[in-house]
Amino acid sequence: MKKFLCLAAALMVAVSLCACGGGETPDGKVVTDLAGREVEVSEAPQNIAAMAGPTYEMVFMLDEADKIKMVKAGHTTNYPLALLTNPELKNINTVAANPSSSVNIEDYLANEIDLALYYETESELDKFETAGIPAIVISKNTGLLGSLEEVQEQSVEDYIELITSPVMILSQALGSDKAAAEAKAWKEYAAEKITMLHERTKDLKAEDRPTVYWGNTWGENILASYSVNNRWYEVDLAGGTLLGPEEGGGNFPEITSEQLFDWDPDVILVDNHGNYPELIIKSMYKKGSQWASLSAVKNKKLHRIPAGVFFLDKGSTTPLMTLWMATVIHPELFSDIDIAKEVQYYYKEFYEYDLTLEEAQQVVDGWYDFSTFDE
Repeated sequence: MKKFLCLAAALMVAVSLCACGGGETPDGKVVTDLAGREVEVSEAPQNIAAMAGPTYEMVFMLDEADKIKMVKAGHTTNYPLALLTNPELKNINTVAANPSSSVNIEDYLANEIDLALYYETESELDKFETAGIPAIVISKNTGLLGSLEEVQEQSVEDYIELITSPVMILSQALGSDKAAAEAKAWKEYAAEKITMLHERTKDLKAEDRPTVYWGNTWGENILASYSVNNRWYEVDLAGGTLLGPEEGGGNFPEITSEQLFDWDPDVILVDNHGNYPELIIKSMYKKGSQWASLSAVKNKKLHRIPAGVFFLDKGSTTPLMTLWMATVIHPELFSDIDIAKEVQYYYKEFYEYDLTLEEAQQVVDGWYDFSTFDE
């Protein structure tokens, strides 16, 4: 709890700084990042290295994609929607980066980087500081919250502030009027959708909440999952009850097949982090599959999480992902929501791209044609 309270306090300071313009220095401003670090950033960074997870997507959403000079290797090729909505992505310099990799600071100096968006890895952040390159953390290596109890204690207002804080911190760091305006509009959208979900599902009884298992969080293994505290709040907002390991090794702890059969979830979400999640679904639906007796398989309740500019369940698109999740967990309760049209609206409003309805449906389907499945 002490760790959570410290993080919450840091986030409150950061959001407060965003609201009032942040601390100012003779050469720029001071930004308090998600790790609680105070970093002096130039007033309007021009050369950004977006390395950690969803940071490219956030900068893009805040209408500052032209400032990005470096991205993580793979992020220029791994996401079809990123290239569709911003073809210039393929021309951006890339470098390998992950939480455990070693930074070659010369790469950043050569690209004249004046703002790095990096992982919460102290040894590598120290290298940026020594080189005089401002580096901030807006994407945590682990979940923002601690224990399941801490997650469940959050009010919907606290949750909104928590999940919108990375974008608000980033908009402050970017320093432009257009980034501030985009962040404000996006936060209003996120608050509206999350509040709506909460109002519709808050009074559901336990027996009216379908059980949900979130699998295939990496590779091609349906038994890899998240610790239950990691996504409990989103599934609860969508009207479900999340099943998962309470703890485990690494970011993607595994369960046993016996545990999955024992839980027998009503709905299985197949994460889009894996290499070929559609093959997992096809294999599980195949006649004679070892999973054939699972309720979610028998009732055709396997759902691949939609595609995104980055993973839809990360970065700024978490509210959109949660809205989609509500439509598959409680289709009757959310029958008024046309999720493909919602995706169209979101991309036009926040990425300034006009998806066709066909493209929007591809997004919902994970950019894969499920009609080709054999029974």
